[in-house]
Amino acid sequence: MDWVLGIGVLLIGIALIIVAIVLIKPLGKLTEVLESVKKTTDALPSTVEEVTGQTQQILHTTNDTISNVNKQIYEVTPVFQIVGDVGEASREVTNAALDTTIRFKDRVGNASEFVREKEYKGLYGVATLVFYLMQQRKELKKMRP
Repeated sequence: MDWVLGIGVLLIGIALIIVAIVLIKPLGKLTEVLESVKKTTDALPSTVEEVTGQTQQILHTTNDTISNVNKQIYEVTPVFQIVGDVGEASREVTNAALDTTIRFKDRVGNASEFVREKEYKGLYGVATLVFYLMQQRKELKKMRP
């Protein structure tokens, strides 16, 4: 029985030699891949450092740009406030002129009715109308501050 055991060990040895021979080529390629990975990882710290430096420069430039924009907005803000104030003042003047025009129109309408009621005609009617409008104008001046 010793000889069966010897043959079994011999067969196992031959199988291991065959497996080793078959695995030599893939293990060689695996070695090449691992060498390539080693080269890539060796260059990685310098690449990361370079990218980090560029990122810091971009952030500094961005901060400077934002600071300049904020300064310019601060300088322009009073101009917009002045434009807003001018717009508000012109709106108030326009409203006052509109109110005065409406009142004047009403009074002129009243003057026309006055002339029709009294049946003034011709030059006498025009003179009466002018006199009436002058009185209304004096009243308007009194009403204004």
